[in-house]
Amino acid sequence: MTIQASSYDLGDPWSSSVRITTRRPYAGTPQGLQLRQLHVARAGNYDRVLESVIEGRWVNVVHAQGGQFLIGHSDCYEQGLALWRGPWHEAATWLPDPKMPGSHALRYFDQLWFEDNPDGLAITPVSEAMHTVEVLEVSKRIPDVGYLDIRRPATAHQLVPVWSGARVPTGEVWREEVSPNPEQASDVVLIHATPTTVTTIAGHPDRKHRYEERVEFLNQLTELSWTQAGSRHGNESVTRHGKGSDHAS
Repeated sequence: MTIQASSYDLGDPWSSSVRITTRRPYAGTPQGLQLRQLHVARAGNYDRVLESVIEGRWVNVVHAQGGQFLIGHSDCYEQGLALWRGPWHEAATWLPDPKMPGSHALRYFDQLWFEDNPDGLAITPVSEAMHTVEVLEVSKRIPDVGYLDIRRPATAHQLVPVWSGARVPTGEVWREEVSPNPEQASDVVLIHATPTTVTTIAGHPDRKHRYEERVEFLNQLTELSWTQAGSRHGNESVTRHGKGSDHAS
């Protein structure tokens, strides 16, 4: 993933949603683990989520692969949390059982290898024949603009209207009004399409109905592209920091 907009601060970290598919389930594959999903964010992101969202606590820590597997339990909500955390990034998943045993929770990371560095986190399957790793969506906050959710056209083509949009340097843009309920004013979401991406751009919470800043950002955007990065066994999810030009693969 590459984004370039020279007059904007692109230093906020990326996050991404990653899907792991078991191509050849074996007899011992637990139910629900043939299709898994992880969320990749900066290290420490889920400490606050665990505490404030499900009022939970970390109960198990296992050191492995240069980082830690952490398992969180909740006494108040019907969800638990598990993640692998490296020095710079972490990959997390919700657990259906708020007090799932550690041995069961670790199955959500079975047959995956994590390699963390300051530029990003690579997730690869131990066996390419058994599992695939695919980045579904990349999210990023742009100060004074809003929130970008970026997908590949193959998984988001249904979001793009059939009629032509307004031209911007990197592609086309459409405006869509969203009404949370009849008593509230409509919010505005912009849909932006390039040859390799489909992006929805929402405004900051107090400016969802205003879209001028987002249109100006798209007019100043010189590149937004998604190309698959090479790895040993599959796709990789990378979070990189920078200003003016930012990359995530």
